[in-house]
Amino acid sequence: MASLTAFFITRNHEASLRRAIRSLQPTAGEILVADTGSTDRTVSIAEELGARVIPIAWADDFAAACNDAVAAATGDWLLSINPDEELEAGGSTAIAAAIANAESFAWQLRIRQQLHPDRPAEGTTGRQYRLFRRVLELRFQGRLHPTLEPSFEALAAARRQSIGLADATIRRHAYLSTPTPDRLRWVVRLLEAELRDRPGQLGFTIELGRNLLWLNDPRGHDVLAEAAEQVRAKATEPMPPSPWVGSLIEYLLSVSPQQSRSKLGRAEARDLALRWFASTPPVLWAVSAERFAAADYATAARYLERLIQLGRSGQFDDGGGFSPDIVGPAAILNLGICCLHLARWNDARKWFGEVMNDPSRRAAALQGYDLAERQQKPTT
Repeated sequence: MASLTAFFITRNHEASLRRAIRSLQPTAGEILVADTGSTDRTVSIAEELGARVIPIAWADDFAAACNDAVAAATGDWLLSINPDEELEAGGSTAIAAAIANAESFAWQLRIRQQLHPDRPAEGTTGRQYRLFRRVLELRFQGRLHPTLEPSFEALAAARRQSIGLADATIRRHAYLSTPTPDRLRWVVRLLEAELRDRPGQLGFTIELGRNLLWLNDPRGHDVLAEAAEQVRAKATEPMPPSPWVGSLIEYLLSVSPQQSRSKLGRAEARDLALRWFASTPPVLWAVSAERFAAADYATAARYLERLIQLGRSGQFDDGGGFSPDIVGPAAILNLGICCLHLARWNDARKWFGEVMNDPSRRAAALQGYDLAERQQKPTT
């Protein structure tokens, strides 16, 4: 029978590690905690729960830490999981079936983003490669977001094995990762080091620019202008050169002309959003907000209708997680407001009526509904 090692990279994760390890105990024969210098109870909690702890010298490099963990693992298969995650109930059976498949090399798992501790049913779900065979060719690279080189697809093809989607879900407790200034500075340090190691990576350049701006560092505008030039050079391509381009488009649609250093303007950014991110809610939300601010209510309404459609069908690109409100109540309320501006009174009442029972939006919905009703009634 195939054996499985689940591994974590940790530092000061005492608040979440117990839940994470317990979720894996029915599934993994070995649970490996690669600790990079915890000063809290992370190590003692891991040992108390039967995990094997190996100390790792931290060198601002998650790929190096992952490679050390892989080298220490003993299982035939590896499951990569973060300390703020857990395997949802029912995943053990699917994972056991996946690793018993002799023809398979790697499996994607669903990753569910839980944004609020008191609302477990809310959140969006994407998929990532997390379950894979332990092989000698396996090497990670990347200081912040490690990837496999060669890729899972390339390794599977070379070994004449398959890749697939397993019926198992990892829940990420995203609300635990608060973006404090210290954490943002740490992320910036790793991104700058990664770009020194391998210059020109578009995704990391965009991420660096956004993090600098969150720190109120004006250098972020220059970094994002550099990224926009790379995107302009690829603007005729059928697919975006990086998934992070969506974040760049959100920035370009919201930044003031006085702050922007980019030659890629809002009209071109909207065009790229339509061609490359027609099913990515945060990008469509940014387009609708930009059009609303420009008093182009008809276009804003069109994008809000698209967001609502995506939310109801569930056929959207998760893109790493977002608030489900933007494909639900927030989109509906804003569409109602657009309909008021467009004198579409029946449509306004319809949309406001749909969120009338939402406690956080009831007051605004009632006000909009009453206004639409008064406007529609003939005056005497």
